[in-house]
Amino acid sequence: MSGFTNNFIKSLKPKKYPYRKREKSSDVGFAVQVLPSGKLNFEIIYPFNGREVFFRLGTFSEKFGLKDARSKCREKRAMIDDGIDPKLEQAQRLLEQEAERKRLEQEKKERETAVTVNGVLDYYLEGVSENTRSDAENLFRNRFCDVRKLIGDMKLRDVTDEMIEELIDTHVQRGKLRNAGKLFAYMRAAFAKSKKHKPFALKRWNNPFNNVDKPEGTDSNAVDRALNKREIRQFWDLLGRNPTGMMDGTVAIMKLLILTGQRVEQTSRMRWADVDLTEGVWDVPAAETKTGKKSKVGHVVPLTPLAIEIIESMPLCFGEEFIFPGKGGGKPFSFCGLSNPLKKLVATEKELEPFTPRDLRRTCTTQWSKLGILAEVRNRIQDHSLGGVEAKHYDRHDYLKEKREALEKWERELNRIISVKSESNVVEMRA
Repeated sequence: MSGFTNNFIKSLKPKKYPYRKREKSSDVGFAVQVLPSGKLNFEIIYPFNGREVFFRLGTFSEKFGLKDARSKCREKRAMIDDGIDPKLEQAQRLLEQEAERKRLEQEKKERETAVTVNGVLDYYLEGVSENTRSDAENLFRNRFCDVRKLIGDMKLRDVTDEMIEELIDTHVQRGKLRNAGKLFAYMRAAFAKSKKHKPFALKRWNNPFNNVDKPEGTDSNAVDRALNKREIRQFWDLLGRNPTGMMDGTVAIMKLLILTGQRVEQTSRMRWADVDLTEGVWDVPAAETKTGKKSKVGHVVPLTPLAIEIIESMPLCFGEEFIFPGKGGGKPFSFCGLSNPLKKLVATEKELEPFTPRDLRRTCTTQWSKLGILAEVRNRIQDHSLGGVEAKHYDRHDYLKEKREALEKWERELNRIISVKSESNVVEMRA
């Protein structure tokens, strides 16, 4: 028979073994394979790279007839003429389809078990200090921009850069630029940390913060402030008069920040067990210092006479661990609770530009430099990282004499600054 017909195809009978019928008039290698089961498969038979190849075009059925088989045969013949082996091409396509199937399954699995924004924020907060955790959590639950409520239950992969910008813009529109800047910093740090956490499976995730810029103006000028002598005198006078009724503990912390130049968070967490008022020493544990968390080395701060007097003025309640206890007792004073009282206090003095509690540490550094206190001693007093082996192994009481002399020199200068006549009155510092 010169060419296949539907009747001829249907007349083919199965045998005990598979056999083929080739279409003699075909120059493309068109054939039919007959299986023992009675199934009829259309094929194209062609030579490729010195061997004969059999490629199945499809199984004869109501949906795939002779006409369909011929059309597909011509398609594959064109590929062969172009030097392409249909069988190899099909194998490659199947591999790609399988790879795509597995990729989609993996994406589905990752999406079903994907971490939420709340999960990422919780993971981030586990690795920061208690003070940072408190400050960040307050921002995450801010009543004007409650991140946990707005996007907390969303899968992290579904968060877009537009959503991030909208959250931050909530604070910008309210004029709370500092909150906008801090929220940006905390969330960016949390998102970046989460990508490195293998259990979250975020290796191929595109962090939306890659496309979000920190809003302009979210770093207030106060962050880089250092009070001059006039401003130090005005501020000390305000603390003495306390027109806004700040708590005694808040006033005491502010004064100690000026006297010692220490970090806000560790000053607000000062414990009775860590101070020796007889020897005039504050022995700060490693866990309470920024550098000590890494070096495992604590920090010793000499206490000057006025610093001792301020600490002694605080009531010592039975069983109380902290010199400046937080609300309800048993917890340290939250350094986050200093900013608003300070802002209200400074607002009562028109000539005093706003500043933050942390600017008092910078003020000390600036004034100490003017007094000629060497950078080595200044760095030791403020527990800056020394770097190298020395940072981990140096004697904690090394430089104690030099640090004490420097802080006593600063106390004398501070006494001179706040005792200078200002118009009609003289503000005197207690000896």
